[in-house]
Amino acid sequence: MALALAGPRWWALGLVAHTAAAGLAGRGLGDGRRDARFLATALVLALPGLGLVGLSAIRLWRKRAAPSGIYAGAHSEMAGLPGPGQTPEPVDRVFDWLQAQVSVQPVADLIHAADPRTQRWGVGLLAKRGDGAAVELLREALGADDRDTQIAASSALQRVEERLVARIAHAQEQLRLDPDSPERLTAVGDACVAYQESRLLEAALGRHWLGEAEAAYRAVRVRRPEWPAPAAALARVQLAQGQVAEAEALAVEARAAAPSTEADLLLSEIFFVQGRWGDLRALSRDAVAAGRADDTLRWWAGAPAA
Repeated sequence: MALALAGPRWWALGLVAHTAAAGLAGRGLGDGRRDARFLATALVLALPGLGLVGLSAIRLWRKRAAPSGIYAGAHSEMAGLPGPGQTPEPVDRVFDWLQAQVSVQPVADLIHAADPRTQRWGVGLLAKRGDGAAVELLREALGADDRDTQIAASSALQRVEERLVARIAHAQEQLRLDPDSPERLTAVGDACVAYQESRLLEAALGRHWLGEAEAAYRAVRVRRPEWPAPAAALARVQLAQGQVAEAEALAVEARAAAPSTEADLLLSEIFFVQGRWGDLRALSRDAVAAGRADDTLRWWAGAPAA
């Protein structure tokens, strides 16, 4: 087989060698009977063909079978990552995408491990995430018994904050170049919200950055009133500021303009804060019926998890 794969010049030699191997196998495996020798020889001769048939079946199945189960969403999300014919993407972006798909709980188990090296590994992963849950675990790691783990956690918290501050500065710099750009205004709002949601800030500073995000999203709505995304983003800001009634109106508007699981979850969160259990159940059942519910909405709807 190796000779046959080496190139057309070796195909004849490979065929002869394979036939000779089949003959020797027939003599060696047969028990003296002609039919046994014939069966052993035929089996050895058929092995390459059977292998090719199996590989062809696997390739055909992989092309025709759609992704299913817990990996279906991952396949659709990976469509945005570069393929073989595209420009390679920075490793950091691919790593950030992978981190976004994974719950923080497995990393929390690393932080709670007894081995300091495992704890420091978890600290490094959390520093890449930089969200609120990751920051809380990094603060927990500051109290670890191992001194090196404490230092690593402190450095990780500093890197997370520096990255968030740099994101805001970059967004504001880009906005100064084109103050009327809805996209750049949205980037400023998103950066401010990310800083507030990181749980790195005191309450007063958190309210300041929420106010900056609110101003940016309201400016976007003035310039692009038909866009649903700024309405949903502003609804989240209003909910964080305690303006629940306005947050509900904005969430309803965003959901009507562009129904999605994210819009359903936003409105369900508002209903939860208000204690409107009947509306929450009705919304969840509507999302399940529309086929856009996640496990949280299915639970509220009383439907079995997918």
